[in-house]
Amino acid sequence: MLHVLYLVHDVSDPAVRRRITMLRAGGAQVTLAGFRRTANPIADIEGLRPIDLGATRDGRFGQRLAAVAKAAVSIGSKLGGMPKPDLIIARNLEMLALARRARSAFGASVPIVYECLDIHRLVLRNDVLGKALRATERFLARDVKLLVTSSPAFIANYFKPFGQVAAPIELVENKYFEAATILPGAPETEESPVGPPWRIGWFGALRCRRSLELLADFSRRMEGRFEIV
Repeated sequence: MLHVLYLVHDVSDPAVRRRITMLRAGGAQVTLAGFRRTANPIADIEGLRPIDLGATRDGRFGQRLAAVAKAAVSIGSKLGGMPKPDLIIARNLEMLALARRARSAFGASVPIVYECLDIHRLVLRNDVLGKALRATERFLARDVKLLVTSSPAFIANYFKPFGQVAAPIELVENKYFEAATILPGAPETEESPVGPPWRIGWFGALRCRRSLELLADFSRRMEGRFEIV
């Protein structure tokens, strides 16, 4: 069974839960390690007990850098009790740096997959900071075996024009994933759809005012058939 070490920036991110479910559905054994946004360590994510690397804060770039630097020193001891993984998946740039440290701690050439599901606005800047971040990403991703990203636009408008990652690219869009399978010969049941109002949930780091305005305008045009929560 393939053993995957999944390093994440926020263990409670819904996308992390979805990826764990996908990996398990494919037959992998998953060890989860990462940062948290809560005051106390999280005990359970999809039946896994995450290896806690510390707390970080949304929108606090400096604090996150300090947390990564601290974790880089201790990650060897944090992962000391686990067997060598067959693969390391690093979610986001800061975890890519820690993936390289983790690989060194295992003392083996474990392949690394770089998972980037969002392009931070800072890496798009043309000033010294933006150029430094892009150079850092190119350096850390110089020998990754695969890039996983969620949008064709990220590939066309960022990764390829800037030449960030030379590895093959796997596009895995943010779509609903259901791991449950239907037993052979079992009839597939259809549930009656729930009637309106249908609710659209918008959760996470909400920074795009234009997106909120579009959703609000849509709900008004639908005359009560949709609600935004």
